[in-house]
Amino acid sequence: MMRWTGTHNVPRRRSPRKTPVQIWQGNALPAADGSGPGIHMSDRYELFLTCPKGLEGLLAEEATALGLQETREHTSAIRGSADMETAYRLCLWSRLANRVLLVLKRFPMKDAEDLYHGVLDVEWHDHLESEGTIAVEFSGHGSGIDNTHFGALKVKDAIVDKLRTPDGERPSVDKINPDLRVHLRLDRGEAILSLDLSGHSLHQRGYRLQQGAAPLKENLAAAILIRAGWPRIAAEGGALADPMCGVGTFLVEAGMIAADIAPNIKRERWGFSAWLGHVPALWRKLHDEALARAEAGLAKTPSWIRGYEADPRLIQPGRNNIERAGLSDWIKVYQGEVATFEPRPDQNQKGLVICNPPYGERLGDEASLLYLYQNLGERLRQACLNWEAAVFTGAPDLGKRMGIRSHKQYSFWNGALPCKLLLIKVTPDQFVTGERRTPEQRQVERDNPVEVEEVERKLNKNGNPIKPEPVVVEQARLSEGGQMFANRLQKNLKLMGKWVRREGIDCYRVYDADMPEYSLAIDLYHDWVHVQEYAAPKTIDPEKASARLFDALAAIPQALNIDKSRVVIKRRERQSGTKQYERQSAQGQFLEVSEGGVKLLVNLTDYLDTGLFLDHRPMRMRIQ
Repeated sequence: MMRWTGTHNVPRRRSPRKTPVQIWQGNALPAADGSGPGIHMSDRYELFLTCPKGLEGLLAEEATALGLQETREHTSAIRGSADMETAYRLCLWSRLANRVLLVLKRFPMKDAEDLYHGVLDVEWHDHLESEGTIAVEFSGHGSGIDNTHFGALKVKDAIVDKLRTPDGERPSVDKINPDLRVHLRLDRGEAILSLDLSGHSLHQRGYRLQQGAAPLKENLAAAILIRAGWPRIAAEGGALADPMCGVGTFLVEAGMIAADIAPNIKRERWGFSAWLGHVPALWRKLHDEALARAEAGLAKTPSWIRGYEADPRLIQPGRNNIERAGLSDWIKVYQGEVATFEPRPDQNQKGLVICNPPYGERLGDEASLLYLYQNLGERLRQACLNWEAAVFTGAPDLGKRMGIRSHKQYSFWNGALPCKLLLIKVTPDQFVTGERRTPEQRQVERDNPVEVEEVERKLNKNGNPIKPEPVVVEQARLSEGGQMFANRLQKNLKLMGKWVRREGIDCYRVYDADMPEYSLAIDLYHDWVHVQEYAAPKTIDPEKASARLFDALAAIPQALNIDKSRVVIKRRERQSGTKQYERQSAQGQFLEVSEGGVKLLVNLTDYLDTGLFLDHRPMRMRIQ
């Protein structure tokens, strides 16, 4: 059994001082106007909890369950009333909040002087020692304050002037680890002055010291898991698998939920650690309760939680993060491609497949992303029947290419990027792929299955690997327009076949915007396809243009009998100067092709042009 240990975050004092009991007549907090003792720990006071945009409703539900009352939602925040125990509990147990702010005072302000005097009136001796450290955060504008840095300086000056001693001792500024983090928010002429009880953002759990190129914040990952129904699935003994796990954020958050581990149980420093209002005995009680719950949760039979990642460089960082979270007995990570994804829980239980596919923000990523989503849909249909799935995507249109309907969609924000969470029940009645195949075609596929490599092998009683069932990989279903495009490609390929064989060449153009709706140039380079999209005019709806491109990309591998991984896409648009010759990638991958008995090297990825201009072939043949 794994035992949990942790600190109670009782601050070490630099010099003797009065205890909170001596200062506040028991466990009293300052009065609402900031003038001094007035509210006891058993009384209610105002809290603000901030969160990523789109999580307000979920956070309100979570905070209410933890004891927050009179809860109201705001943009990227909620507020309510609570006692000190609830405030501590929110810091310790909130999986979704960024910060927990305790409101000290609200006051009207018309200018910078009102701001200074409003902050100066607070009895800061009840909150911080004169030799302590502070950091100030300021948000909002108006009332003569149009620069947040200037506003923060006025707040800092007021606090320092209040605490300055006759011999000149005063608080200093520490922006990283201050004793007291003060927040002032200016909202329509009202200043809201708060203490930040959380310190650093609560999404920083402490386990993810290594991360990939596009990390998902921990509290956003937890919100996605909650929306996807993981707490219910885990309580029922279900499994969880992530086919694109990166460094394991979904996996760790899922394990902490399943094992009833407080997300911030290992945090050693809080915003209240050096606050004079901190009540160590109350915090110690809550922290001990959390330790006991974590120990009891980890003593249970572990949930089956597995992650698979194609990039070998991320495997060890992911395992390190899992180990730091104390969940190595619960979570395993393996190297594996999406195309070979097949979860095999020990008890054959169903569960949740969850993933955050790449967003593809670089030009030319369309093909790889489309095929990634198609592969994901194929594996869900083939290997995860009767599971639930949750796909968090910044490209919802690509979600439609998986061939499975989503029964619910939720809007989220990943930083400044709007995203969708697609919830899917992996059942045949939700499939939208394969209907156009005849029964004879389906029988041929069953008789000639494509086997995929097993990532995690199950063993029989003798300890030998059990050979998996052969897997049939379905072709992507094409739209009506996509099917017409595929037919044109096949027709062109057939017409050019005799000429290609006679001339002894294996690089040639097979399609050049033959159909106006599909404005592409498609060149074959041996067993690779080089696709150039002609940029659509501004009069064309971008969504329609994108949909047609995806239709074409889905049809190309089928029509030309080319592997999806060998399709390269670029976009041709009006260029200026030498821009068209600039490097677009740095893969440095060269392909050998033949032309008239001559071997040539081409680079399909790094530049807009490949280096072999097909329309110059007659001149090359004359020179030869």
